Amino acid sequence: MVKSLGGLDPDTAEAAGLAHDLGHPPFGHIAEEELDSLVREQGLDDGYEGNAQSFRIVVRLASSDARYESDLPVEGLNLTRRTLDGILKYPWAWSENSKKWGSYRSEQEVFEWVRLGRSPAIRSATAEIMDWADDITFAIHDLLDFFRAGRIPIDRCKVEDGAERTRLLNGMFKRKPDWARDQKAYQDAVDSLLSWFPFEPDRRFTDSGEDRAKLYDFSSALIRYFVDSFHIRPTSASLVDIEPQARQVVEVLKQFIWEYVIENPELAVLQNGQREAVRTVFSRLLESSKEGRYYLFPPSSQDALASSTSDAQRVRITADCVSGMTERELMRFYRCLLGLPV
Repeated sequence: MVKSLGGLDPDTAEAAGLAHDLGHPPFGHIAEEELDSLVREQGLDDGYEGNAQSFRIVVRLASSDARYESDLPVEGLNLTRRTLDGILKYPWAWSENSKKWGSYRSEQEVFEWVRLGRSPAIRSATAEIMDWADDITFAIHDLLDFFRAGRIPIDRCKVEDGAERTRLLNGMFKRKPDWARDQKAYQDAVDSLLSWFPFEPDRRFTDSGEDRAKLYDFSSALIRYFVDSFHIRPTSASLVDIEPQARQVVEVLKQFIWEYVIENPELAVLQNGQREAVRTVFSRLLESSKEGRYYLFPPSSQDALASSTSDAQRVRITADCVSGMTERELMRFYRCLLGLPV
């Protein structure tokens, strides 16, 4: 069955998983939205997208020891077609109807080579595995990390008709109005998760060895359940079939993150400052690139700018530079530009 899809290779799947988040800029989705807006303001309608940036990194920006016969270095990591196809969570380029996309115009030739002979918009089996693994990781490990840090009160959500459970459910259905059609199923998924969770409001997590073991057992059981819910289906339009109840549970797990972390009002001021830092650094670097003042850029970007032939290329290179910074690097750069102590 799997052989009919071109086979599956563990190393390829692992490489796709490792490459998946390479394109995430500092501050995550906040900066991704800001960079997308900034790049579009400069006339590039394919904007900025973390998945497309991941593809650009592995085929264009990263370096390996691969060389052409002329002894010139090969751009990117020189990955196989199967590996690159596994990285493409969204195997299509930007269009006006796309909320997500997998490549920019600057990588169109490589993208077409990777997808040669593939059905349009149908992900490879490796990409499907990578995507489900990403969902599981986000749903479970991020949730438990924030629980241990005291940011997500899963245990207090267990109180029936309690304030935290009400807040979670109200926020969940507000963010996902389509779920109202199957409201009971999603509420049942919440109740199931809460019943499995090993801590109660009156039996709080203490970070003892015993408590950490209980969390490990909880996460391991969920992972086994999610892995067993994934099935290869060659006749399916998406090549895979994930049991509907498992999808519901994963989506419900994500709602804890959205309610208590991503949409936390306490983070609003911080996120506003992060957006301002991204916008300022991008704008100053782009201005410098157009004026030929490349010394503000790292050496790798300086080389790319020196060989650039259009404003569009300079915009993309500037976005590469900003997105490649760590959060600490970007804030340090921002403070230096403003003449503030670092």
